[in-house]
Amino acid sequence: MTADATTISLDAIDAALAAAVPGLGQDEQRLAVAVLRLLAAGEPVAIPAAAAGLPGPVAEQALRSWPAVFWDDRGQVTGLWGLALAGMPHRIRHARTDLGAWCAWDPLFLARVIGDLEVATADPVTGEAITYRIGGDGTIGGASHPDAVLSFLRPGQPWDDDVMTIFCHYVLHFTGAGTAGRWTAGHPGTFVISLDAAAEVARGHAARAFGVVLA
Repeated sequence: MTADATTISLDAIDAALAAAVPGLGQDEQRLAVAVLRLLAAGEPVAIPAAAAGLPGPVAEQALRSWPAVFWDDRGQVTGLWGLALAGMPHRIRHARTDLGAWCAWDPLFLARVIGDLEVATADPVTGEAITYRIGGDGTIGGASHPDAVLSFLRPGQPWDDDVMTIFCHYVLHFTGAGTAGRWTAGHPGTFVISLDAAAEVARGHAARAFGVVLA
């Protein structure tokens, strides 16, 4: 972590994420992973009951009960837990398909679910482009800015409800600690975390949320 985050442990961040995300049983984990992997093909997803091994009504009830699931007018899923088909400032590319991520941090765990990603975003202070690749094993390579960092929301604040405005608007990618520090200074409740530390938090999050499938 950077100096801003010396008093904030990865365990505290992980615990806050765990509290914000619904605990999933094995069938629900399979359902969530099936939806994410189908969304990664770049099209709206009909409820994948068969892929999850669930009866259709059970799969739909589960999806409808989860927070942060986005639907089109045909009852198909267009976004789930960090992954969107388009229209997000954090762009990801998977198997030649262009997608979007809700938060700058999301590609770090999404790669563990859907596979290798090319990531492109921008420093919100300077507008400078930031790119890197992340493998399905979480390995980061080809970083345009080796000293890049992320802003993150301090634990102890509400991370649930409207995840876009409560969380994602505060989780951004910066070319380095300098611009990140300028941004967090003007946004109380945020701090700076290194890309490697953010990737470690993502590893734990993916294991907890989707561990049955990923194992």
